[in-house]
Amino acid sequence: MTDTHEREVLISPHTRANGVGFSALGVVIFAVTMFMWLVEAPIPQAAFGLLYIASAVLIFLGSAKVFEPAVSIKITPATISYLHGRGNWHITWENIVRFDIPRTHRGLDIEELPYIGFRLHDIEPVLHAITPRLAVYLLSEQRHLLVVALRHERPELKDYSTYFEVPDRYKAVSGKEYRGVQAMFAVRCQHFRDILGYDLFIPAGALDRPAVEFLRFLQQLQQTRTLTNNE
Repeated sequence: MTDTHEREVLISPHTRANGVGFSALGVVIFAVTMFMWLVEAPIPQAAFGLLYIASAVLIFLGSAKVFEPAVSIKITPATISYLHGRGNWHITWENIVRFDIPRTHRGLDIEELPYIGFRLHDIEPVLHAITPRLAVYLLSEQRHLLVVALRHERPELKDYSTYFEVPDRYKAVSGKEYRGVQAMFAVRCQHFRDILGYDLFIPAGALDRPAVEFLRFLQQLQQTRTLTNNE
């Protein structure tokens, strides 16, 4: 890549490419199973059933990945956008406090989570821009991330209900009150900020390279952008 600061950078998720492999493997398993059934191979009926189920699951998962958006992240000199089949969110570079791979403590060890986390100065621009469908999806999809974070960072807690019974009202620093999905998403972002230190997350599956390499790439873009703005 050259002059990345001067143009947009489009990131295609590596899991999309894996989808073709999953689908192909599913088709092969299905074809082999059908052949063995036709030649009346001495295999228990239960085994045939398991093979059919396995092929169907692989084809379904592979197809789902193949039909995901071809571009998962768009980076421009002004913004970073996360693009999903259910919508998108975007943040400006100026609104970013920091970004990194979120980590949790497991005893004396530190465990990296498969995400890139972004801590923001202000969550309100995201609330204005995020599509309701994506907000609802992330509230559900990121529950497991919240569970992991609570178990490792708040092991003393016995009741997690305050983190999962998300209120549908949220008052921003500006004084504006949000309701409904926007409010619930804002509260969840606040929970993540309190526990992990970040408001928004991009899953590793949406990246085109390992998270550590992508992090270095973002840092290079940020440094280039800062140098260019100071010229």
